[in-house]
Amino acid sequence: MGVIVPPNRGQCDAALQHLVDSSDGIRAAMLALRDGRPFVERCRSQVDCGKFAAMVSSLVALGQTALRELGAGGLDHVLVEGREGKLVVSSIDGSGGLLLLAVLAERDARLGLVLGHAKTCAQAVSDAFPPAGRQA
Repeated sequence: MGVIVPPNRGQCDAALQHLVDSSDGIRAAMLALRDGRPFVERCRSQVDCGKFAAMVSSLVALGQTALRELGAGGLDHVLVEGREGKLVVSSIDGSGGLLLLAVLAERDARLGLVLGHAKTCAQAVSDAFPPAGRQA
């Protein structure tokens, strides 16, 4: 098994920008590394990217562990709803579980649209990875 080659940062940046532009209700979008470091982010409001990435990493780890321990299968996404907003976090296919997408949306944003736009963005980011045959 080879080392996973990072995705094209420009394509990832464009995918996040399109995600943020696609809905007035999306306040921030970030690609974070599984170890809690930010990779690329696009925000409409002030967000501490380091803290955001660390929290996203922890949420995914907790969700994966809970589902595994409960025999509920693999993690698709984590959803956290609060009084002032929603946070959706998912792993990017093709990244070997190393890259996570986090989307912060307004409280009034339609959840189905946020999930749909996030899924489209995740696919665009997945497409930014080189084909498996070009792994290092």
